[in-house]
Amino acid sequence: MMKIREIVRNISSKTVSIADNILEKIPVEKRRLYLLAMGGLVFLAISLTLVTIAAHSKTPPAAVMTAGTGIPADELFYPAEPDFLPALLLEREPRGNWTIDDLTPFWQDPLKGHEDEWRETAKAVIDKLMEGVQ
Repeated sequence: MMKIREIVRNISSKTVSIADNILEKIPVEKRRLYLLAMGGLVFLAISLTLVTIAAHSKTPPAAVMTAGTGIPADELFYPAEPDFLPALLLEREPRGNWTIDDLTPFWQDPLKGHEDEWRETAKAVIDKLMEGVQ
């Protein structure tokens, strides 16, 4: 018991002597500033240490939630996509041969009644292209 007290006294006396040596080197006018700065740094270091310990000791809430659930993976995720494309689905049977009567509702002749307009438009475009080439 006596040895522990002696060790503590030795450590405290050495610490005080080191602090006195440092304080002697600092001018009297600036001692308060240095002491406040050192106190702030010590407070900041202790705060950061406590925050870091607290942050690393907590388990993430997502891990707690997934570990406790008994939901099968089929219900949590979409099913896998098939590796093939389905065949073309026709709404009617395709015809082998088409008649003129079958085509008439679907075909409109673009030149019917406007042949001259189309011819002039095409000629103007071709002339403009040929002039650019020469």
